[in-house]
Amino acid sequence: MTPSELLSRPFTLPNGSVIPNRFAKSAMSETLGSIDNHPTKELITLYRAWADGGAGLSITGNVMIDRRHIGEPQNVVVEDEADLDLLKSWARAGRGGGKQIWMQLNHPGKQSPKMLNRDPVSPSAIPFKKDLRGMFATPRALTGPEIDDIIRRFAQAAAVAKKAGFDGVQIHGAHGYLVSQFLSPHHNQRTDEWGGSAANRRRFVLSVYREIRKACGREFNVGIKLNSADFQRGGFT
Repeated sequence: MTPSELLSRPFTLPNGSVIPNRFAKSAMSETLGSIDNHPTKELITLYRAWADGGAGLSITGNVMIDRRHIGEPQNVVVEDEADLDLLKSWARAGRGGGKQIWMQLNHPGKQSPKMLNRDPVSPSAIPFKKDLRGMFATPRALTGPEIDDIIRRFAQAAAVAKKAGFDGVQIHGAHGYLVSQFLSPHHNQRTDEWGGSAANRRRFVLSVYREIRKACGREFNVGIKLNSADFQRGGFT
């Protein structure tokens, strides 16, 4: 079998979900939402084009789970079912020709620019390096109830994505955003159950995963994007 023949074969995931081939469009931040963070015709058209292009799986970029904490202007926000019809149109476009579309879910944590958020949050109140402090404010440490609320928001957004027809979700755990901040011993210097040991630092992302599973069931696809290293002194590899 040639490599091209192998890449064109279906790929079956452990839960039985079948991706029609082994090409995937990775997540990227399209910033094609509306000014007030709703899906748009342009975004839907883009994913229709990607599905028509032949990739078996398209993963959307940077759908935010909390309107108060946005990574970039014109990110789509999913907090509830207010945009369900638009989300259904987006899912239908991405599933054209039997393809799959997964929604990437994200919370930026302290990587939320000052122009969008004057009250950024993070596991710990660790400021950015001096050359980034003009763009990002020093975050405050999340409280326990706030952490629980964020976990709930990930699960709620995933449930809405499932209802809209998306085949799965991807938890954004890379690129310095909130999940990555919890994993990092540099950004996460908590002394409670959410910080310290590697087991405690991964408690947040595992809690997010379990709540999504509880909300969406075993058959729904759930993935995660992780860096092999965060390339920061005192970070993780």
